[in-house]
Amino acid sequence: MPLLRYTSILLLLALAGCGYSFGEGGNSVLKPQFRTLAVGEIENPTTLSWLEPRLRKLLRDELHNRGTITWVDDTAKADALITIIIDRYYRPTAVADKDDRTRLSTAIFRFDAVIRSTTDESELWRSGEIEESWPFDYGNGEKADMEVTRRGIQRLADRMTQDY
Repeated sequence: MPLLRYTSILLLLALAGCGYSFGEGGNSVLKPQFRTLAVGEIENPTTLSWLEPRLRKLLRDELHNRGTITWVDDTAKADALITIIIDRYYRPTAVADKDDRTRLSTAIFRFDAVIRSTTDESELWRSGEIEESWPFDYGNGEKADMEVTRRGIQRLADRMTQDY
């Protein structure tokens, strides 16, 4: 029994060390009266239709897991709205073979976010540019897309909780 209790305590400490918390509170760049948040818009200049719903889900899940924000899907119920502005998402070739076929590439995701009050649209916080990249070999582009977007949203959440 003591081993189980010790293991449980270590697990809780490990989760806390990863930025996860339980319940409301924790560090946040937002004042308490602005911690009910919804996505206002995702500005996506790319042709990647999967990108917007993916970012919405990742952001909602990440902020909910950290416990610093109350997430709502209805913007009318939010105290603040977050807008994600995608600057660029691309996959440049890093290594090609002698026939110019791509062998190694990198998924690069560059964006920033702005949080505004729903009452007066004043800017409450701005993330600054966030850039994530993830190398991948031929045939693993979709896996790289999933990883680079996940890591990008985690970095955004880190900045929002002052864990950077």
